[in-house]
Amino acid sequence: VDRLNTRNMLSRRHYNIGTNLDCLLCGEHVEETLEHLFFHCTFSTRCWLKLNITWPATGDRLHLLKHLKTRNQR
Repeated sequence: VDRLNTRNMLSRRHYNIGTNLDCLLCGEHVEETLEHLFFHCTFSTRCWLKLNITWPATGDRLHLLKHLKTRNQR
């Protein structure tokens, strides 16, 4: 799951990205994490809608991503 270079992940790996971990895509003052980018970021949400992709409103979404990854590797 840590293959996407979110600001949160880069900070955990001690990359010099500064102290601001806010999402730069949507400009909201919320930490840029995988969960945020895929399911909560207003910019990403608009992109998903343009691609006609919707995500379940409830449930463990990170588990869903892992499942999709495993399914695509078959």
